[in-house]
Amino acid sequence: MSKDKEEVLDEELEELEQEVGEHREAIEAINQYVDEDDMGELSFKSVLGGDILGSKFFLKQILFVVFCVVLMLLYTANRYSSQQDAILIDELRTKLQDVKYNVMTQSSELMNFTRQSNIEKLLRQTNDSTLHNPTTPPYLIKTDGENPEPVIMEEEPEEEGEPTV
Repeated sequence: MSKDKEEVLDEELEELEQEVGEHREAIEAINQYVDEDDMGELSFKSVLGGDILGSKFFLKQILFVVFCVVLMLLYTANRYSSQQDAILIDELRTKLQDVKYNVMTQSSELMNFTRQSNIEKLLRQTNDSTLHNPTTPPYLIKTDGENPEPVIMEEEPEEEGEPTV
C-alpha cells in the first residue's frame, strides 16, 4: 500500500508540476504583454475593440488624453456661451430699435399736439376756458435794485431805424 500511495503522490506531484508550468507560461505571456514598449498590433479591429486602451503607450499618455478632452469640452462650452450671448445681443438691439422708434413717434405726436395753433384750436373747441390770444403787446416790467416792487412801463416809443423785438 505504501507503493500505491507513493505512486499516487508521484502522479499528483507530476500533475501539479504540469499545472505550475502552464501557469508560469501564462504569467510569462502576461509579463511580456505588459512589458511591451510599443502599442502592439495596431489595426482597425483593435481600435474599435478597445484593445488599444490597454496598451502601455496609451496608459502613459492617459493624462494628456484627459487634458485634451477637457480642453475640447471647454472649447465647446465657450463657443455655445458666446453664441448665446450673440443671440441675446441681437434680440436686445432689435428691442432697442423698436423702443427708439416708439419714442420718436411719441415725441413727434407730443410736439404736434403742443403747437400753439393746436392748443388754440383745442381751447376754442372747449368753451369753458378763459384763455385766448392777447390783443395788446406784452409789458416790460423793470425792477429797481433798491425797490423790490415791479414798475410796469408803458410801451416805449420806437426810435426810427431800429426794429422792435
